[in-house]
Amino acid sequence: MQRKWSCVWMVWAVLWGVGVTGCGGTDAEGDMLEARSEPTVATALVTSSPATKAISAGNSHSLALRTDGSVWAWGLNSEGQLGNGTLTLSNLPVSVTGLPVIKAIAAGRNHSLALGVDGTVWAWGQNSSGQLGDGTTTRRLLPVSVTIPGGAVAIAGGLNHSLAIAADGSVYAWGTNTYGQLGDGTTTLRLTPVRLSLPGGIAAISAGWYHSMALGTDGRVWTWGRNLNGQIGNGSASSTNQLSPYPVSLARGATAIAAGANHSLVLLSDQSAVAWGQNTNGQLGNGTTATAQSTPVTVGLAGAVTAIATGGNFSLAIDSTGAAWGWGQNSSGQLGDGTTAQRTSPVRVEGLANALALSAGLFHSLALRPGCPFWAWGMNTSGQLGDGTLTNRLTTTQTQLLNIYFYDLEGDGYGGELLPSEEACEPPGTEYVENDLDCDDFDPAINPGAEEVCDGLDNNCNGAVDEAAGSTWYRDADGDTYGNAAVSTLACVQPSGYVSNSSDCDDSKASVKPGATEVCDGLDNNCNGAVDEATGSTWYRDADGDTYGNAAVSTLACSAPAGYVSNSSDCDDSKASVKPGATEVCDGLDNNCNGSIDEAAGSTWYRDADGDTYGNASVNTLACSAPAGYVSSASDCNDTNASVKPGAPEVCNGVDDNCNGSIDEGVAKTTWYRDADGDGRGNPSVSTLACSAPAGYVSDSSDCNDANSTLPRAFVQDYDGDGYGDVWAISPLPFGCTPPAGYSATSNDCNDGNSSVNPGAAEVCDGVDNNCSGSVDEGGVCDTSCYAYTSSYTIPSGGTATFGFSTSGYIPAGSRAYLYGTRDGVMDTNGTESYDQTTFSFLVLNSPGLQGYYQRWIVIRGPNNATLCTTNVVSAWMLAP
Repeated sequence: MQRKWSCVWMVWAVLWGVGVTGCGGTDAEGDMLEARSEPTVATALVTSSPATKAISAGNSHSLALRTDGSVWAWGLNSEGQLGNGTLTLSNLPVSVTGLPVIKAIAAGRNHSLALGVDGTVWAWGQNSSGQLGDGTTTRRLLPVSVTIPGGAVAIAGGLNHSLAIAADGSVYAWGTNTYGQLGDGTTTLRLTPVRLSLPGGIAAISAGWYHSMALGTDGRVWTWGRNLNGQIGNGSASSTNQLSPYPVSLARGATAIAAGANHSLVLLSDQSAVAWGQNTNGQLGNGTTATAQSTPVTVGLAGAVTAIATGGNFSLAIDSTGAAWGWGQNSSGQLGDGTTAQRTSPVRVEGLANALALSAGLFHSLALRPGCPFWAWGMNTSGQLGDGTLTNRLTTTQTQLLNIYFYDLEGDGYGGELLPSEEACEPPGTEYVENDLDCDDFDPAINPGAEEVCDGLDNNCNGAVDEAAGSTWYRDADGDTYGNAAVSTLACVQPSGYVSNSSDCDDSKASVKPGATEVCDGLDNNCNGAVDEATGSTWYRDADGDTYGNAAVSTLACSAPAGYVSNSSDCDDSKASVKPGATEVCDGLDNNCNGSIDEAAGSTWYRDADGDTYGNASVNTLACSAPAGYVSSASDCNDTNASVKPGAPEVCNGVDDNCNGSIDEGVAKTTWYRDADGDGRGNPSVSTLACSAPAGYVSDSSDCNDANSTLPRAFVQDYDGDGYGDVWAISPLPFGCTPPAGYSATSNDCNDGNSSVNPGAAEVCDGVDNNCSGSVDEGGVCDTSCYAYTSSYTIPSGGTATFGFSTSGYIPAGSRAYLYGTRDGVMDTNGTESYDQTTFSFLVLNSPGLQGYYQRWIVIRGPNNATLCTTNVVSAWMLAP
């Protein structure tokens, strides 16, 4: 299927129109007009959803949009405005050729516009003023594309100019600009779109005859262009043109706008309507044909209004019940009330109580309604009503264009092309819908209303796979792992060069990123919005000019401000002579800023803690006079003992009593012997004289081995000579450093009559505690294991196989292996065969007559015929020849 939408579009309409008088008439500005020589525009801009149709009335031609995205046209075709490649008038709808799937339409004076679901803009018809926007003034009989940066979301066609809203909410304009109707601040004609300067986002646009309107997303209304009839709404009606957008003062926010020939119509948020500008034919709907109004006046509609439209010199509206209303010029029955009488207040359009949308042309009107969708009334001299005639209609007539229905196989509300489409006023059946947007009509989960997910499928039928799914990734051009918020993409997996965060403030410098250290370089290194903050150095005030700063007065800067220094060590910034490094003098000041006063001045005094008048050289202070507890002498060698001081008598106490550097000199001493092993016995060859025992010395000198605290010691009888003494030995025993012959230093032999039994012997399987551990045959020394095997479990006739066994563990000498087995379940070998080997294998031959099922196993018995081990059973088939 060719036409597919990417999502369900929001339905809203800005209905508008402009008009001129008939042949030979004079407009309110005094310009003589001829029929079809100065025609007007009447356009309805209806953004289409998959179930929404749209209409737009031009000067003497009409456009319709069906739910399959196709555009149809009828009426005057003198400039190719029908877009079918001809200049032939048509009183029946014809399909516009060469368009993609379209979501919005707009008819200008003698040109037409269309907006594709992909945001592309298309134009065809008259181009004498560049209103097609293709860079030329060449008339186009078929659609040509118009370039809008980033694509468009709305379009509008004026008399000889056009407007568009770009995807970013900005407005573009092109075509004639004689009165500033393009809003670019000039009166220069533009052959291609030029961007306007409008604050904030724009939600809707409308192009009149010589002026234009825009509706902001905040509800404000902007106007620009010609103002001779007050259509700008700035409080004046003059020949001074408004070349740039002007904000109209309204009582409340607006929800819809419509620019007529020389008047403006606005729908307010309280569902009332206001109008201003030309009122010659009562097109303002305030009950008069008074002088043009340059400020908004209330339209005389009693009920709530839901939609509005403007024609040449008339206006239309829909109320909350669906009823359609009209007021103003009615010379061709364009108000649809069954008369040609001019109306200065709103009157009902006959037979139209269920209107969905309206559009007004120069002298005709269009309506969109349920069921048979397209209806028209008013002038029909060019077939602009599309009913197959050229007859004017004072009330509604059906345009010969029906709804198109498509078969919906799986019932998800979106049709496909499994069956041919049907054209009718109502669906042929419940399984038909008004769109052919389904790209997989066999799967109800795949349709234009589905959410795109990361599954490799085009879930929403927009022609792309996974495009609106996944995560947003941000460009990381400098590779610092922080992304650029202005450059992003949506993807299911992380693209190369993109990251998940958008916090980089300069993606051209890897050193500039969140978390970076701020340095003095005039950049916002850490992306916190400040430059060089919390960086540089801290500088301190140096008020006295001594090059030392005041810690209490500081500032942060990349370079030193005047009167500031880099250090903060001045303790008095009012005196240049007080600073670190100054000489401390006895003046009651902290001259050198070290926190002490006069401490490095005067004399040195020494601490006399024990009060013996002699001071401690290691504890001193500088002071201008002796502090309490200090003396001038520094000769005390122990300031905690008043009896120890220079001149005191030396006594034998291990102390330097007289502080001469010697201890106990000139007094009698005792001989002490070295006890290196701490056994209480000293080494007679190592001694010292002292008043009391030095550490590690004793008075005894009987140690024969001062490196072993167990010696001298007693030795135990070793009867079997295995180096281990008898645990049952009885005193008295020899004593010394070396054991005599037949003695041992140990006493842990559990059998001193057997040299093979001792703590160092290996345990063997003999029923004896060989290693004196208290256990017999422990450690598995008596364990035995055995295993039988065969090389094949099936032996063909004449074939051979190897049978064998092996053992491990305790196998005493004289042990034998005995063979057992069965043949076909009957014992045929009962241990009569035996072997003296504990590991053995032999070859088995399947000779004729031996066929059968065999089982074999081995029993290992010791020399006392006790069973030590039985192998596993091995089975084999000996096959018959």
